[in-house]
Amino acid sequence: MNEQQRTTLAQLLERRRTELQDNVDRLRGAMSQPAEGGWPEVRDSVEDGDARMMATLDVTQLQRHEDELREVLEAQERLRRGDYGRCEECDEPIPFERLQARPEARFCLQHERAWEKAHPQATQS
Repeated sequence: MNEQQRTTLAQLLERRRTELQDNVDRLRGAMSQPAEGGWPEVRDSVEDGDARMMATLDVTQLQRHEDELREVLEAQERLRRGDYGRCEECDEPIPFERLQARPEARFCLQHERAWEKAHPQATQS
């Protein structure tokens, strides 16, 4: 990987880190806000069920953003250490095109597929 490619990927990672951090902060803020007016809301059972479902979706979305943020931060650390862009399994270079699509990638495509097959629950989120 040449220096221009490293710079491009570092910019992609930083842009994604900023976007994810903003999303995490926004979701955490929204989840910590009391109901408008500060008074408990009066809802029927359907509205209450809808509210619980939306809260669950918010928590799930927050977890996804936090997980991806962690992956981006780890990729930025690999970039600083100098071992970014190499497959963690076979140590072969990860193609630049793959890194452009997923700058936080840890594996080459072959080993990514094997990892996803071995960890199906991790790929369902």
